[in-house]
Amino acid sequence: MSSVEQMAGSSEQAPVRQQSPGTASLVLGAVTLAMIVCPLLPVPVPMWVRLLLVCSIVPVGFSAVVSGTVALRRMRGRQGADRFRARAGITLGTAALVIPLAVIVWAIWALNQAYQ
Repeated sequence: MSSVEQMAGSSEQAPVRQQSPGTASLVLGAVTLAMIVCPLLPVPVPMWVRLLLVCSIVPVGFSAVVSGTVALRRMRGRQGADRFRARAGITLGTAALVIPLAVIVWAIWALNQAYQ
């Protein structure tokens, strides 16, 4: 087999593209932050869709944090590993969990102040 035939045979196989560690965490974190604004969706969107998305914020945010942490642990000890996506996913997931919690705490405080 000539070198041209070998090259032609090897080029027919598509290279397997590996997913960068932390991509799932980054996507989950971004989706979770997007779900925070779901109550502001236009009126034609059914209420059950809004409620479903709002109720999914905590599980999806928690999943972003956990998957980012797992990705960082898997990258431990690797030279040149890009940890940006995993860290960004953890940050976005944490922000998506803290923001609603802060709003709830503020609302409870404001209601207590209004009725005293």
